[in-house]
Amino acid sequence: MNKQPLYKSKQKRKATNLITNLPESGHIPSPVEWQEEFRYLPPEVSPENYGQFDRYTAPHLIEPLNRLHPDDPCTHLAIMKSVQSAGTVTVIEGGMGFSAQYKLGSSLFLTSNKGIGKVRSSSAIDPLIDNSGLYKLLKPTSTRMKNKTADTTFYKEFAGGIKWLITSYRSIGDMKSNTFQYVFCDEWDEAGAELADQGDIAGILEGRTMGVHFFKMIYISTPSRMETSRIYKAFIDGDQCRFFVPCPLCGEPQILELKGMGLKYGLTFNRKKDPGTGAKILDNESVRYICKHCGREWYESSKLDMMIKAVKEYGGWRPTWQDSEYTPKSPNHKSYHAQGLLSPFLPWSRICQQFMNTKFGEDLLLFKDFTINYLGNPWARIESSKSWKDIKSRSEDYIRGEVPEGGLRLYGGCDVQGDRLEIIIIALGVGMEKWIVDYQIFYGDPTDQGNPCWQALHKFAYKTTYKIRDRPIHISKIAIDCGFNPKNRRPKDWDSKAHTVFQFVAPRQDLFIAVRGAGEMQGSFDIIKAMRINQDRGGFQLTKRYDVNTHVIKEMILRHIDELAGPQAIHFPKYTILDGVKLEIADEFYRGFLSERYQEIKPGIMGWHAFYTRNEPWDTTIYAIAAMYLENAQTWDDDWWHNYMVGLTQNC
Repeated sequence: MNKQPLYKSKQKRKATNLITNLPESGHIPSPVEWQEEFRYLPPEVSPENYGQFDRYTAPHLIEPLNRLHPDDPCTHLAIMKSVQSAGTVTVIEGGMGFSAQYKLGSSLFLTSNKGIGKVRSSSAIDPLIDNSGLYKLLKPTSTRMKNKTADTTFYKEFAGGIKWLITSYRSIGDMKSNTFQYVFCDEWDEAGAELADQGDIAGILEGRTMGVHFFKMIYISTPSRMETSRIYKAFIDGDQCRFFVPCPLCGEPQILELKGMGLKYGLTFNRKKDPGTGAKILDNESVRYICKHCGREWYESSKLDMMIKAVKEYGGWRPTWQDSEYTPKSPNHKSYHAQGLLSPFLPWSRICQQFMNTKFGEDLLLFKDFTINYLGNPWARIESSKSWKDIKSRSEDYIRGEVPEGGLRLYGGCDVQGDRLEIIIIALGVGMEKWIVDYQIFYGDPTDQGNPCWQALHKFAYKTTYKIRDRPIHISKIAIDCGFNPKNRRPKDWDSKAHTVFQFVAPRQDLFIAVRGAGEMQGSFDIIKAMRINQDRGGFQLTKRYDVNTHVIKEMILRHIDELAGPQAIHFPKYTILDGVKLEIADEFYRGFLSERYQEIKPGIMGWHAFYTRNEPWDTTIYAIAAMYLENAQTWDDDWWHNYMVGLTQNC
């Protein structure tokens, strides 16, 4: 009985706190509506766009901003942006003010370091409070100490127990023992990979939201290198929305792009001679956009109207993850690419001038800066890229089917496609020097063991000889593809490919081996490695296939591709004979040989990217080299080759 008054007293205090913390109104407008009603941007904050906030200054940011409403199911919001995108002012500062006004929760604002945080607090956060009426809500959570303030540089307190903490990724200890509904990560790419003895910073930050029933993680940043960019990873973790602008002439929506990087449409310009110096300079009046659909031209004066129309009539933003290999982590992960051509504060003429400064992409350092800061794209660093035209130009004066001087032993690589078999024959010499000797295609249906294409391959492999030192020499070993690397997300030509190849190879193991490209074989120093296979599924008498470290072979080829002779060099024939006529080998072969390049394909992962679809000459060469390594050809020295030729002569 004595405890009842104390119990009632506690409940009364709890009820009073709940009432005090209730929003002023039951209706919570959208964040963009709050800014239009309450927010004023003074000249000191926005010298070119000061005045009452207007949603149509940057219409493409309306949707991302409104994702911060508590009724929106979005929990993770990423905006990968260019410089001068208005993202921080509109989304971060607007979101913080909106959440404080309606007592939706506390906000954590992070930037690269405390020095920048201090500047941001003074030059942007404080004016936000002063010019949106939020100063009326500044109120210490506790009034026990007379001199306690609710308004310091790095910490603010508002009515309803709302807190703002402004800190940096390097001072993560400041936020311990605090819980936040909104976590705003400005310039997210500036965050380190991890904190000493604490793990990944992204997990630490999200941990600050575990004690609340609703939360928002907001990441905004220009990107950096694709392999390390945090904002790019956050972007591909979401639905990868891109903004589609309708052409003012034909009405067809499209993503704004820059012409001059392999596109026949997009933002373009002309140059003119400077009257004083004679140098070529940008003709500002020529800056225009060529429509992807109708091919007609329109100018930047139409851009804002088209963006507003896109928002009102077309929705503007569209998810594009279906067109990529990345699936959103969840329906609550939303991501946007606020690229430079959309920015209200980046004139198209300036973008064109910056592109000119890169020498149209030739100056890689300037082009990297342009790609990141002006286009808002991560930098995909290309590691290895060669031109097929250079290879063709130095092809040598021998005919396909001939083995030039130096070629001593023959190997083959065979690729299996849905309607054909393709095989390359390579002559090997001292020091792993190689000569491409022959290339054949056998058309048919490889899914049927009785199809003539398999019979043609058998006959070619066992009957064909090539003249080496005036003697007919048979092929020593042929590696034939039995399946794709399971790590690569692409469909097989047909489901039973491996079984069909195994059935062909099983009775021909004296000459053929079944191989599979395995990419980069982690933890293995093997170029080709035997793997057991399950006979029960196919009924064939074959116990193993071979996995090929294609990454190493590709790297090896490109590392030596420019060498004209000597160890590891590769030689190419210039001619072929067709119906008795001597012709140059078609460009298709050289294109197919140099069909891949090594580059960053996803954050933190380098890989081979195919940029030409017909890559069979490339793949068959890799398989043929794998067959060489199966026989340990890389260990054969001059004495071995001498003894080999002596034995060959005696056998003949």
